[in-house]
Amino acid sequence: MFRYLTALVLWPAMGLAGVSFDTDVRPVNRALPAASYADMLARVMPSVVSIRTAEVIPAAVLERYRGRIPSDSVLKDEKTGETLMPTGLGSGTIVHPEGYVITNRHVVLQENRQGVATTVIVQLADRREFRAKVLGVDAGSDIAVLKIEGRNLPFAKFADSDKARVGDVVFAIGNPLDAGITVTSGIVSALGRSGRQGMGMAFEDFIQTDAAINPGNSGGPLIDFEGRLLGMNTAIKSRTGGNIGLGYSIPANLIVSIATDLANGGKVVRGLIGVQGEDLTLAEATKLNLAKSGAVRVALITEGSPAAKAGLKVGDVIVALDGKPFDNWNELRLAISRRKPGEVLMVNFIREGRGSLARLTVAERPLDR
Repeated sequence: MFRYLTALVLWPAMGLAGVSFDTDVRPVNRALPAASYADMLARVMPSVVSIRTAEVIPAAVLERYRGRIPSDSVLKDEKTGETLMPTGLGSGTIVHPEGYVITNRHVVLQENRQGVATTVIVQLADRREFRAKVLGVDAGSDIAVLKIEGRNLPFAKFADSDKARVGDVVFAIGNPLDAGITVTSGIVSALGRSGRQGMGMAFEDFIQTDAAINPGNSGGPLIDFEGRLLGMNTAIKSRTGGNIGLGYSIPANLIVSIATDLANGGKVVRGLIGVQGEDLTLAEATKLNLAKSGAVRVALITEGSPAAKAGLKVGDVIVALDGKPFDNWNELRLAISRRKPGEVLMVNFIREGRGSLARLTVAERPLDR
């Protein structure tokens, strides 16, 4: 033991005391691909906002609890003089220079989830704050559109999310856990994620990413390599409540479709043809030579619906809309919902082993379906 310690003490004196370590003092060469995303992020981050919701505290409650409500836990509305109690936190993105902001519906709901919050406050990166007007919310997709009144507002442009590929580099931006606007990075992990993930929306077509998403990120953007809005961060799958690399974002093309309706009319108009479907098993699809593409068996047809009028029957196997294939029932249902009432739709289907075509006019889906 004594000899070991002696050797340890003497070791630096055996020619190693003069070892030096090299430092490359050059700044990062940001002209190199993927060396830094700082310039791109600097362009898009000003369009990302923090969103807070609050409820008015009645005067009687204030009087009753006078002195017992911490002053730093309430807000004061400068215009109305009302005292507000913060109830929620999320993120959003300005997507139009006139102040249109997109976020998640669940970000702007009251604490009891029964309606839209009394007060929605949008804070920009430059610390400007605006009281936002909620133009519309959509429960089916969990999208909300807000409007703020301001000048020289930064905004982000949408990407074509149909062109996204697994492996694309992406960035999630938002205000996680009220830490302040934060950027995380990752890749597109999967596309077309739906109800199997248990997110609970009626119309789902999620982009899955491993970019860190945490509470407070909801409603913030998923940005592509060129600084365009590829999706809206909406949900995570986690056993702990924190990020484990399973984040889900609503794709940009679905956002544009829903947000356009909400911004212009306050509600979403969806198409309906009156069918309920079920995915074929692999064995059934193979028997029909459909193993490499989606196919849906018609399980139910609503009487008097466009499908019924066009002659579709229970048991028919739908293989395409306007000649375009799909992967499963969820994708087919979403595609139909995105058609506008009055549009003519061609449904390719198989009946008793023979291919056929039905021409029908899309109807309007009731708001509660």
